[in-house]
Amino acid sequence: MVSTKNRVDFYWDVVCPWCWITSRWLVDVARQKQIHVNWKFFSLKIINKDRKMQEQYKIIHTIGLRGLRVAAAVRHHYGNDGVGKIYTVMGTRYHHDQEDIDEAGDLKAVLEICGFPPKLAAAADDEAWDQNIEDDMALAVAKAGKDVGVPLIVLDDGKGPGFFGPIMSPAPTGKAAVAFWDAIVIAGRTPGFFELKRTRDTEPILGKRPKIE
Repeated sequence: MVSTKNRVDFYWDVVCPWCWITSRWLVDVARQKQIHVNWKFFSLKIINKDRKMQEQYKIIHTIGLRGLRVAAAVRHHYGNDGVGKIYTVMGTRYHHDQEDIDEAGDLKAVLEICGFPPKLAAAADDEAWDQNIEDDMALAVAKAGKDVGVPLIVLDDGKGPGFFGPIMSPAPTGKAAVAFWDAIVIAGRTPGFFELKRTRDTEPILGKRPKIE
């Protein structure tokens, strides 16, 4: 059984490329350190609903919310492993293959690749699933504050400290990925530590296309 110290909550919205990069880094780390990742929902559309935003971002964030609704339906039927699988497939399709994940047909294709019933694509238009997403977000905000987005990590099976980030491009891999994780955990556990930042000078570098298993 995985100890609490080796269980991590990771909050995601599929349309965020920075979140995608961090998620693949965490998958790499989890394999090497036997960490269990709890895949949690965080909608950029919902968190930004009262903010003025350019129309293009509103459209992108709506795509993300539709994807999260389907993922919420998958979690209901197939649990955490199902969420991890559909995030991998949706993220790969959206970020690496530059294919749509917005329409019913797109989402049905994603579900079929995962081995899940295509009928779950109907959840994309069902606002009832938003409560599941907002419940996850409330837990994240309680740990990291309101001025956050994705990626967002909470340590100790959701009971420990939480923080926005890390943001990186490209993400380290292999032993370097583990070394960076260990540093992030030390920083995240340090009382009184809030921010470490520098100007970003690159676009998202996605790394290798994941293998869909």
